[in-house]
Amino acid sequence: MYTLAHPSDANPSGFVSPTRRRLPFVPYSPSQAWKLQLGRSQPLHSKIPFDYSGQSRQGVSMRDLRVNRDFIARLHGASDPVLQYPGLQKIVFRIQWPGYGHVEWCRNIPVAGLTRMALAVHIASNFAHFFEKAVYETATAPDWMISPNCVRFEHLYLISLQNTFEDIWQADIALDLP
Repeated sequence: MYTLAHPSDANPSGFVSPTRRRLPFVPYSPSQAWKLQLGRSQPLHSKIPFDYSGQSRQGVSMRDLRVNRDFIARLHGASDPVLQYPGLQKIVFRIQWPGYGHVEWCRNIPVAGLTRMALAVHIASNFAHFFEKAVYETATAPDWMISPNCVRFEHLYLISLQNTFEDIWQADIALDLP
């Protein structure tokens, strides 16, 4: 689950935009019984950052990733290969949104020949589809309600992708609310 810092709180994340707030990242962890049964068979991989060229740790607009065809020139390292680890054929991308714990979202992403840009587009597409589904669900945390009058897809910024357990990866995101 994510929690949003109150707008009056200091912005320790260092975002240039005064309205952008990082959502504290809480990694997915399987049940204790499953962990005990399987144990950790592989080390976690390094996170994969996403930024506009010339920026650092600001993230990229998920809306840009979905609709802006000229975006590849602006994404730092867009053509860099990512997730090219021996034996890794796919990752499981997981979304956990506050107030929508009842909406399960896990999708496989094949990694053969994957570039940073292609991965970012996969992530943005998953969030867009998640938002399309979640808008019809009942939120248990009204502050996080996904709707035209609350949190919308165009508010999302992709900061990084992080390996949280085995082949499970989650996006570290921020919201830029006007």
